[in-house]
Amino acid sequence: MKRFVYSLLFLSLSFCTAARAQKSNAAPSQHLRYNFASDAQLKMQKVKITASAYTTYFSVFNWAGGYAGLQQTPDSSSGASKILIASQWDPNTAGGVFAKLAYAGDKTKYSRFGGEGDGAKTINPYNWELNTWYNFVIKCWKQGNEQYIATFVQNLRTGVWFHTSTLQIPAREIFLGPRSGAFLENWVGEDPRWDGRFVRKAWFKDCWNLNVKGEWEKSAARWFSANDNDARRNGRYDRSFNAGYSAKEDAYFMEHGGDVRPGPNFGEGRRVDLPEQAGQGDRPQLTIGAVASVTAVYSKDSVTVNWLINPAKSPQFASKVEILAKDGTVLQTAEGTLPQQRSARVKTELAKGEYAARVSITDIFGGQSKPVTVKLIVP
Repeated sequence: MKRFVYSLLFLSLSFCTAARAQKSNAAPSQHLRYNFASDAQLKMQKVKITASAYTTYFSVFNWAGGYAGLQQTPDSSSGASKILIASQWDPNTAGGVFAKLAYAGDKTKYSRFGGEGDGAKTINPYNWELNTWYNFVIKCWKQGNEQYIATFVQNLRTGVWFHTSTLQIPAREIFLGPRSGAFLENWVGEDPRWDGRFVRKAWFKDCWNLNVKGEWEKSAARWFSANDNDARRNGRYDRSFNAGYSAKEDAYFMEHGGDVRPGPNFGEGRRVDLPEQAGQGDRPQLTIGAVASVTAVYSKDSVTVNWLINPAKSPQFASKVEILAKDGTVLQTAEGTLPQQRSARVKTELAKGEYAARVSITDIFGGQSKPVTVKLIVP
């Protein structure tokens, strides 16, 4: 069953609810795939889109049971045509075991999807830009009988991170699985306003697994494939695809549509193996999450502590709030594993005097922030 769901993931075509035409002129759906040695608690990859058109989905990450990426759609009901999406399939729809929403970021909308399997999806009017690198991170963790999959995106031009959503399923044996992938799809080919005549192109690099032991892994193998006329969807654009590696960009690319043609490495085929990325290094270069500010107020039998994080540093995964006596003794501690948490109410009875509240965070990569302390006066 797991293998079936994972295969379905890579063949999946996006959230489009329009029925697929038996004959159309869509640019060929194509896939960039990576093999890793181990199951992953976190996956990371960068993407840069250099050519796009309506009805295009640049899936940046596929994992065991889900996918996330950037889409350009003629439907702007979400607030933008260039959107950010994240999706998780149901573990067992027929058996009533559903994926569901655990958290939605600012302006992120949640709904169910169907048609190519059923599951939970989120859409955000992210309004991504051409020729800009974005860093995608998929973070997975388990708590009790539940498993959570969070999607984070960083605009590498501004440095700012955004946590678009966390989806939830019952805990399973694996986290995100050992394989990763991306795909490029022109999901409507029968409409000349956005069919295969338009070129779409994206670059991908720095694909990583962080395994369950906390070790960074690079891919052991990489390859590209283009769907073979995809149930007669490709029409006249059946050979309008290409992919490869550029030493100048130090990145892989996928493109399709228009006058794009396969490079010489393809011959008459639709699949090609890809070399190792030359400049990836042994581990990613990461910032450490940082607490930007803290406030604390005492009322009756509790202290309410609020904090902000630096949005250009690695995002928060877990938090630790401590109430301190004037001499630094820790009187009470509250800890939480909740990336979006920015407030804690710590139950404690304090006599009149001077105290302090101290906040530190663990970021999504395991980095430990410097603690930030603020004075707390109990009148």
